[in-house]
Amino acid sequence: MNKILCIYPKDSTTGFLEPLFEDICKRYSATPLLGDPQDDDDYLDKLYELAGQSDTIVFLGHGTSDVLYGVKFNELIHAYNVDFLRGKNLVLFACNSVGFIKKHKLIHALGFGIVPTSDYDAETGKLHSLPLKQLISLDIDYIQQAIVRIWQKTLVEADISDVRRFYSVFSYHINAEIVCCLKEKKQKNFRLIADILYYLKDDMDYIE
Repeated sequence: MNKILCIYPKDSTTGFLEPLFEDICKRYSATPLLGDPQDDDDYLDKLYELAGQSDTIVFLGHGTSDVLYGVKFNELIHAYNVDFLRGKNLVLFACNSVGFIKKHKLIHALGFGIVPTSDYDAETGKLHSLPLKQLISLDIDYIQQAIVRIWQKTLVEADISDVRRFYSVFSYHINAEIVCCLKEKKQKNFRLIADILYYLKDDMDYIE
């Protein structure tokens, strides 16, 4: 049986991902790992030991092309310790994780581009040429909820350990969410939200 480790540095900015964390852990009997080294002196020992016992690693949090962050943007996975990810199936749901994967030459990995999920992201982030500053809090809430829906539907239909298929089904459900957003027009900025979801799909990539 494929063993899965789900790393979730939960804080106020990633709280909306908690249903996904719980679903993954329950659905796959995945090993949960909360917190980060700032909270637990033994955290890194636990991380490396659990990763060594796992075939697939899922990360739910923040990132850049250089680093995946722990709680409150403390650096967690970076150039000096990234090797523990090698040889694993990887699903890294974090901003710029596709760049992180490519920079560190990881394989069998699904990564993402910019994912604006907070007011701060809307104010300071850049996603192609989209006017993110037009987003209001209700739009951010809608984007968060859309992401959760996409994940939950994908988890029902695809085994997260089969990362290539997970990528394909995830893309399908993004498309479905875009159609729903444009059809229902629930938000004033529904076209901007649809564009953000489009780039969620277009910027993510599965690296063999």
